Amino acid sequence: MNRGEPPIGREYPSTGAGRLPGGHPTGARPGARPLPGRRLPGAVALARLGARAAPRGARLIAQAPRTGSLADLGSRKRTLLVSYRRDGTPVPTPVWAAPAGGALYVRSERGSGKVKRLRGDARVLIAPCTARGRPLGGPLEATAAVLGPEEEPLAERILAARYGFGRALFEHAMDLMRVDMCYLKLTPGPWR
Repeated sequence: MNRGEPPIGREYPSTGAGRLPGGHPTGARPGARPLPGRRLPGAVALARLGARAAPRGARLIAQAPRTGSLADLGSRKRTLLVSYRRDGTPVPTPVWAAPAGGALYVRSERGSGKVKRLRGDARVLIAPCTARGRPLGGPLEATAAVLGPEEEPLAERILAARYGFGRALFEHAMDLMRVDMCYLKLTPGPWR
């Protein structure tokens, strides 16, 4: 541990978020002890396979009329998140997203392709979809942001309330493997 950094598991009164050596937050999941940069084993290969296997509709959603609504997204368990590569190529990814306060919250690997793409271009399209990513409605324009540690507990509560036991098991597995995770906030609204 470097001088001046808090020990593992220390609670901050203002945020409730613990910190790991190096200042990486444990966030809203007190049992999580992520290793900075740790990815799910095989994550890159699985993501590439998933992108190739995505239904044609998922790849064409970027061309669809922007007729979606937050109510449509709230009525389905999965959301298709379309982020953009530097060259403008849309990349669809089905995610668990929970609506609250006019926004959607998502948890993802910090080193995932979508998070890297969002750092370069915060514009996203979101649409209700199946578990495999087949769109079930029109897309909605939104802006994405990676949340800071002070906002993570709220995002975790919203996601946990919506998805219950199945998500709890998945997230517990991520915690045990010490995968470096983050939360995203997707705010619907026209792009600027």
